[in-house]
Amino acid sequence: MSLKNNTGRNGLLLAALLLGSTLCHAADLLREDRYADITVGNSVATISQIGSYNKARVDQSGASQRMVQSQVGSRNQAAINQSGANNSITAQQNGSGNTTQVTQSGNQNQTGVAQHGTDNTANVVQTGAYNQAFVGQYGQSNQATVNQAGFGGTVSVTQYGDNMKASATQR
Repeated sequence: MSLKNNTGRNGLLLAALLLGSTLCHAADLLREDRYADITVGNSVATISQIGSYNKARVDQSGASQRMVQSQVGSRNQAAINQSGANNSITAQQNGSGNTTQVTQSGNQNQTGVAQHGTDNTANVVQTGAYNQAFVGQYGQSNQATVNQAGFGGTVSVTQYGDNMKASATQR
């Protein structure tokens, strides 16, 4: 992949993927043009993407998983799935029309999602005990949905702007 392709955006994606490969085994890393799909076990995964129409998908399983995801631009998508104990996710999107989907199953999971911009959507699903979810949306027309099933869940949704929706379900 040329670092000059697509006005440098692919180069930034390549750099993020190369950084991610130093944090996990090479066999766990799959790279496609404009799509990052990383699967790691017992480790830290970090993805940073700048541009438009980026996609990040991370699947982690096992104990002590940690994910840090950042996207800057428009129409970016992030899907993060974790299963195991003591997992944590930090996801941030800056721009317009971005979407974050988080699914966690296991014990003591924590999620923090921050979206700055307009028309953003965040969905968090947590199953297990002691789960915590924070969603912060700063802009207009944002939506947030948090579903928790298990014991001791905590939800915090902060939204600034007009025409926003928030939904939290705990069972």
